[in-house]
Amino acid sequence: MTTLLTPGLYRQPIEPVRSVARLARGDITVFLGYARRGPVGLPVRVESLHQAEAIFGQPLEVGYLWHSLKGFFETGGRTAYVLRLAKDSARQASIDLGESALRWRAVASFPWTMIDPRKLKTAPRAEAANWSQIVERVLRERGARTPDPGTWANQLSLTVRQTARCRTETVPAQDGDSLTLRVASLAGLERGSILTLTQTANQETVAATAIVADIDAAFQSIKLERSPRHALNRSAVAFDSSRTIRLTSVEFDFDIYLEGKLSQSLAALSPNPEHTFSINNILGSESRDVFLTPVVFREVSGIWEELPAPLQHTNLRRTDWSDAKSWPSPGDYDLTGGTDGLQEIGSTDYLDALEEVKRLPEAALVAAPDLVLQPTAPPAVERTPREPVDCYNLSPADTGLISGLVVTIDETGTDRPLPRVEIDVAGPGGQTRSDQNGLFKIRGIPAELVTVRLSKTGFEPLEYVVQATLFESTAPTRITLDPVAYPAVLPAADVLQVQTAMANPAIVGPYKIAVLDPISPNERLDELRTWRARLGDSARMGFFAPWLRVPSPDFEGDGYLSCPPSGHVCGAFAAAESAEGVHRSGANRPLHYVEGVTLPIFDAEQALMNPIGLNAIRTFPGRGTRVFGTRTLSSALEWRMLTARRIVDALEKTLQRGLHWMVFEPNNLMTRHAVSTTAEAFLNRLWRDGVLAGDKPEAGYSIKCDLENNPNETREAGQLVVDVAVAPTTPFEFVLFRLGHTFDALQVTEVQQ
Repeated sequence: MTTLLTPGLYRQPIEPVRSVARLARGDITVFLGYARRGPVGLPVRVESLHQAEAIFGQPLEVGYLWHSLKGFFETGGRTAYVLRLAKDSARQASIDLGESALRWRAVASFPWTMIDPRKLKTAPRAEAANWSQIVERVLRERGARTPDPGTWANQLSLTVRQTARCRTETVPAQDGDSLTLRVASLAGLERGSILTLTQTANQETVAATAIVADIDAAFQSIKLERSPRHALNRSAVAFDSSRTIRLTSVEFDFDIYLEGKLSQSLAALSPNPEHTFSINNILGSESRDVFLTPVVFREVSGIWEELPAPLQHTNLRRTDWSDAKSWPSPGDYDLTGGTDGLQEIGSTDYLDALEEVKRLPEAALVAAPDLVLQPTAPPAVERTPREPVDCYNLSPADTGLISGLVVTIDETGTDRPLPRVEIDVAGPGGQTRSDQNGLFKIRGIPAELVTVRLSKTGFEPLEYVVQATLFESTAPTRITLDPVAYPAVLPAADVLQVQTAMANPAIVGPYKIAVLDPISPNERLDELRTWRARLGDSARMGFFAPWLRVPSPDFEGDGYLSCPPSGHVCGAFAAAESAEGVHRSGANRPLHYVEGVTLPIFDAEQALMNPIGLNAIRTFPGRGTRVFGTRTLSSALEWRMLTARRIVDALEKTLQRGLHWMVFEPNNLMTRHAVSTTAEAFLNRLWRDGVLAGDKPEAGYSIKCDLENNPNETREAGQLVVDVAVAPTTPFEFVLFRLGHTFDALQVTEVQQ
């Protein structure tokens, strides 16, 4: 740049070419499925399986989302969005601490602060901006924490202990303001601190509470908001300022346990929301699993009722936080009432989730592995036959009995008795069913610890250890059965509806391709071809078969389970793009986290699959399992390959993003020239990188922006038309070697088609 020394006006011509930046990514995948935990119905960006597990937990007993994510990242995937599906009936576990008019409610919730978009320092600015906008929208519309429903939170427990950040005493004074106290130390005190004041006189101790209104560090003194109030009757208490007053701050320690293991400890938090280390602030930003919020109740006809939401805020603003009744009650608490909300999921839930996919402009691939969930029967309860009667044993029979009450927890967190539950005592014992009130009794068993097996359709089978007793008056043992959390299996018609919607730009937004799975791992070739015919004609569908065999976490050695291939296929496309570019197909790349396929495919079978756009996944000896096809379901020759569709999508997305500057520019020759030269510079770079075909630039692309396609009527209407034609690189599917010979040599000629 020329150094300017003399004041004046200088003319500096500007090159009419503006940077379009890098080509948009075509590998970012959106996964729809079922997870153990995490936010519901909101997309979350993850860049590793470890990050996905931290947010969405370990794999469910049924479902394929976790396995698809693992296959995606291990095969080469870099970035994915995960959308957890659940019904509105899904509930977050909770527990109320105390029984006063103001109670602290512990609820399982997800902190969006743990997903910090600022961590995407290495991501392109546009991608970081997209993710930041999503998080900002959630924070603006739903707050810093959103519900985290699921039965996982029923394993959460909370221990609350009262503690003190500060313990000090006052400096005696003969006169002065009764609200101003000089103290020996200010350590641990700040504005908003809740204090307990105690003073002993004539063998009588007086205790009161107050809140610090201000601190004067120069005089080492504090000022109270108002006169201290008695800890019990809340009447004003006068202390003798000429004698020492002991001061103790009021804070609470919180230990959070998950499945009996300490998950997190948060120390010395104040109930006062004005305090820097308040329960709301610290738990809201740092707690991974649990959030505490104060809830106001009122007593109506002897029954405590929660105030309506509009009145909560008003009453909380009037709360006296120096009152001990406004503090969390110390103790141990178990969260209950969490449900997964998976049993009633249908096609409408998937269609609603696809509306969220529309808000992800950077996403390019859409996969829904759990859409093709297979039926799963709950494990059967093994019954132990009763031992035969010993005819030579004349001693009296055992007279012990078990009395029990079988309940389940409904959506509101209330116990509901379960009738007609099959109860079987393991070993020598008896069998019975619970009555309409959920009660049962089994007699004639040893008076010792015995194992009881309980089973009922729609509920998880349970083995429970209970102490048999000799007394009829013993209170029944309460046993809780959890509803089966298995998701519903969608009918074929619903699966077809959702898979078609996944490729519809009007539903999921532009520039996205659906990677589809077969509806069953047991489908034969004829069934696959039939399903492909039902999918119709679309350049935005890629259909891959068969299913994959992946290692099962429930087995050792040769154990495996079947998994839809969409996640692994998206990982293959991502690996190819990362290595060479979007023009590189994911075909012929090895898939990882795979042990085989559910249907072996050979050349004869693939000869029937390829012409109809059914992409085969094959296992080759010594080469592993590979994607061996990359076609769309389009009958148009120009859109036959997924590579062509992905390249054009990336080009359109990039040019749309890079040419925003031309809106409201003057309608003249310079603007048209700037637009065409900017697009030409960008396309020429892609042609040199091998994204576009042709042995010279003119064969790879053409740009037209002149008076011919911008006549007077178009320009007068404020429109600018730019015609861009490109020739995307497409993969070679067939390579023929012609072998011949001359009189003195052997010739090998490669012919590509």
